[in-house]
Amino acid sequence: MKKWKCLIAFWAILSLANAQTQAHEPPSFYDLNEQQNPVPAYIPDKGATYVLGSTMVMIAGSLVVTGIFYLLPSNFTGWDRKELSDIAGLGERWKERVRSGPVVDSDDLFLNWVTHPYWGAVYYMQPRVAGYSWAESVLFSFVASTFFWEYGVESFAEIPSWQDLVITPAIGSLFGELFYRSSLAIEANQRTMLGSRILGEAMLIAMDPLGVAMQSWGLAQWLGIHNKQQTTSYIVPNNKGGASLALLVRF
Repeated sequence: MKKWKCLIAFWAILSLANAQTQAHEPPSFYDLNEQQNPVPAYIPDKGATYVLGSTMVMIAGSLVVTGIFYLLPSNFTGWDRKELSDIAGLGERWKERVRSGPVVDSDDLFLNWVTHPYWGAVYYMQPRVAGYSWAESVLFSFVASTFFWEYGVESFAEIPSWQDLVITPAIGSLFGELFYRSSLAIEANQRTMLGSRILGEAMLIAMDPLGVAMQSWGLAQWLGIHNKQQTTSYIVPNNKGGASLALLVRF
């Protein structure tokens, strides 16, 4: 029980630190085209539905990532491929690993300090893009990384890790806010970075692959989610037999 209290206290400290930072926040260094704190180009009109949809994409993507990890060398992932092939015993092994954790793992530094924080940042981006606060996005990253990945998918292969429980949401959320502000800056600069549209688009995909799936692949629209910032033009006939161009802006 003390372990969970420590994690909750850690999240509370992060939230308080963010509140203090916002109260004395200096001008953003993402100041493109003389515009501070650029307005997001995409604001979903159904924030909760957007997060739910991106979570479904996250689950599907995690299954793909799990398959890739299964194919990687065991000395890199720490997963026992032969053991995982025994489908019948997976449930019991999952229970045993959950009861045994968390522990301090011996994973590669790249896994602990790069891949886990990256996915913590991706989790963080989903509610942040949907309009939720910094603290709410940190909480989502914590819940997703802890209960979906560490005590969910990954517990089929290894005992939950203290490093992953802390590093993924904590460091991941810091990078997540950096990703969020960077994506706003790139969008405000016509989706270019260092003068390159290709680099800008690549960075947007890298920082929020789930968001790209939702926004660019049409999944959000399929779920009935619309962009509040979207503008639509259409032709309206007038009384003189001609036509006029009208512009519809969503707010």
